[in-house]
Amino acid sequence: MILRVSEAIVRAGAEQEFLARLHELVADFPDRYQGLLRHEVLVDEAESRRIQYVSAWRDDADLIAYAGAQWRTEPVTFPGEEHYLESALTLRHFRVHVAE
Repeated sequence: MILRVSEAIVRAGAEQEFLARLHELVADFPDRYQGLLRHEVLVDEAESRRIQYVSAWRDDADLIAYAGAQWRTEPVTFPGEEHYLESALTLRHFRVHVAE
């Protein structure tokens, strides 16, 4: 399993609008992407303008179907997203390690 973490720093005052748009856009992802095991929108407790979209994917092929061949380096964005952001999205991936 691969965890994909996209992090946004949202402009002051745009947090609620950004969150509403993000939730609207990802609501049907489980139905659209078979390899998506789960997903969450996280708001940092200490810094509410720091928002993460965390998704868990079955494997690399599923991530390619979602994000394209450059999934490791290119974040998935939505039209007009830059309007909400203070800086470009950051992107990290983690492989879930299961004890043997």
